[in-house]
Amino acid sequence: MLDGIQDLGFGYIAERTKSRWGRFRPYVIFGAPLLSISMILAFWMPFHGGNGAKIAWAGITYVLLCFLYTVANMSYGSLAGVMTTDSGERVTLNWIRNIGSQAAQLIMNVATPFLLLFFVASEAGRERGLDSRSYFITMLLYALIALPCFLITGINVRERITMTAEQQKVPFSRTVKAVLGNGQLMVVFLTLLLQLFGLFGRIGVMFYYCRWILGSSLVMVGVMSAFQVGSVIGGVVLPPFALKLGKRNMMMISVLSGGIVLLLIFFFGQTNLTVLLALQFLYGLSGFASPIALSMVPDAVDYYEHKTGIRADGTSYATVSLSTKLANALGAAVALYIMGWFGYDGALKVQSDTALAGINIAANLVPAIMAFLAFIPLCFWKLDTKTMAKISAELEVKRAAQAEALAEGVSRDEAERLAEAAERAAKERGEI
Repeated sequence: MLDGIQDLGFGYIAERTKSRWGRFRPYVIFGAPLLSISMILAFWMPFHGGNGAKIAWAGITYVLLCFLYTVANMSYGSLAGVMTTDSGERVTLNWIRNIGSQAAQLIMNVATPFLLLFFVASEAGRERGLDSRSYFITMLLYALIALPCFLITGINVRERITMTAEQQKVPFSRTVKAVLGNGQLMVVFLTLLLQLFGLFGRIGVMFYYCRWILGSSLVMVGVMSAFQVGSVIGGVVLPPFALKLGKRNMMMISVLSGGIVLLLIFFFGQTNLTVLLALQFLYGLSGFASPIALSMVPDAVDYYEHKTGIRADGTSYATVSLSTKLANALGAAVALYIMGWFGYDGALKVQSDTALAGINIAANLVPAIMAFLAFIPLCFWKLDTKTMAKISAELEVKRAAQAEALAEGVSRDEAERLAEAAERAAKERGEI
């Protein structure tokens, strides 16, 4: 929760930043070195002996790491919304970002255990497969790899959407109120919250599902690998279809197909491992909507600016990010509570039929229900391709007229009036 509040505060600061690099780029360029340093510090222990200093160091460096991750990564995530006014290009940008993220995740999942084992310093650590030295060196490598990736992005992209002086004067309280009052943004927020609540809850109890329903915790490797392979393929192949079929329609396909597959797993997953692996692959394939959802955020920001004149790029992105953190925090906790309510007892060698049913419900039925519920907010999304093209064109005319008026030295109020007049004139001429 603290991280989510921090995100909102930083989003407000970032979107009002004035610099020759733009609003978000400076936090990517100058935040990345600090993030890399904090990654290293979080896994370096300068104290020996008593636990008090160690705990304090771990807590301080972890909080610092979380804050600097917010600075660099939230700014990076906000860039797609200010690099272009084209709704389709935003899908492409987030799609490319998702491909890179999936590739990095796959590489790290494979490489990290080997790196931890390779850099161990003691025999005891080698038996465990890791020690503090191997963690430190592994994180050092990742920090050194992440730094140029952030810098290459921050230095080479360009921001094309700015805020007017009047927009920058909007106070934090009014900005938060505007974000919460942006119905289209809340569609994205609620959709992700419901869908990810089920997903994170499911991930949190899959060990128990494999251990007690399937009979061995070892099969979790294959079960989750099938899901991961499906996720990678779905994330690479399917998001571009949003350019043809529409963002809302593809999001609906994603949540509905995911819910259907989870129902199939709930009823038939425990009958045959091959069937379960195939269904796990399909469930991963259905989760292709993340880059589409992220591309809907700047569309909602443009919509609200067009409607009210208030623009909140960073705060809106932070709000949607909060949905992920809430789902992550609550999903697994609720799933474990459901297992306990049905009588699961980890101390027992054999679970009752009721407890086994509870595990299956927590792992599959509840996430399926949450996926179907995520369909409901999408019914209220109204920013299709034609609508966004119209909104973007009108905003372009208004911004250009306002910038021209301010350059001529007129007052801001007069510039706003002239911009609105230019927009009306363009509509009458049929230009927008």
